[in-house]
Amino acid sequence: MVRSAISSWASEECPMASRYDAWVGKLNEAFGHWNASPVSSTDFSVALKTYDDNLLKIVDCTCDPCAATRSRGDIAVDLKETLTVQLVLEGREHIDFNGEEIMLNPGDLLVWDSTKPMNFNVEQRLHKISVVLPLHRFQCWFPRSWSSIRRWIDGNSFDGQLLANYIESLSRAAFKSACIDDHALIDATICMLANALGINNTSDAVPLRATQLRCVKEFINANIRDSSLSPALIAQATHISLRYVHWLFESSDETVTEHIIRSRLHLCMKDISNPNMLHRKLADIAYYWGFRDVTHFSKRFKQEFGFSPKSYRLQVQS
Repeated sequence: MVRSAISSWASEECPMASRYDAWVGKLNEAFGHWNASPVSSTDFSVALKTYDDNLLKIVDCTCDPCAATRSRGDIAVDLKETLTVQLVLEGREHIDFNGEEIMLNPGDLLVWDSTKPMNFNVEQRLHKISVVLPLHRFQCWFPRSWSSIRRWIDGNSFDGQLLANYIESLSRAAFKSACIDDHALIDATICMLANALGINNTSDAVPLRATQLRCVKEFINANIRDSSLSPALIAQATHISLRYVHWLFESSDETVTEHIIRSRLHLCMKDISNPNMLHRKLADIAYYWGFRDVTHFSKRFKQEFGFSPKSYRLQVQS
């Protein structure tokens, strides 16, 4: 695993006149794009500690009262979709998540994802810990029910206290560089969250492995034109290990590389048979769909369909 990146920042490091603007920049770095409301005082105080290895992110934040809005336009700006589990340690914060009003007090937890509009208003100086996960990892566990989960978890409940204790322990370990496997920690966090929310996979009949394989195939389809697409790139982009990517495809009748090639071949075949594509060279079609070598494309096309691309074009024209 790449060595974790741990950073600290405090508003006192900046000139008083620019402290709040600097904080807004840090807010956007940590939680996606937000439009912050102006504050009346220039003496704005915030301290931020972040663990971020581009997979698992943990943010320990203490800040003065402030407010911000996240609109659908802001959502569209972000490149990553995330799920955040937030634990309030001190202070008071009002949340409007997609029209749902939530008041957070010390000990309470909030679960929110980056795909919905949201407002927050810190009413009293706030200390919170936020664990930020790739949303698709949670979606793979609960493909049908992920969007309808409860957002507020009572900090006084047994399950809420269990999750809160886990988050505090995870935070301490992260800031001591004691996290060994973030993939495992993400799954552990999802398990703890599912327990606190009272959800399970009974409502999601599709097995986890099948759901994860579908997610990987969707990523492949979306990036099929990228000639550099490979098992290693897929593993990095979907935040799972290379070995796990290969394991997912063991349940199918093809390897991940074979799936990429076959997908490209069928897309090429579709274009070759399209009368509107007759003016396009076969090589241009092959390059468009991610093949780097025309000879290799022709060989694999004949292996897959029993005739060369040129022969196939002549057949569909006749």
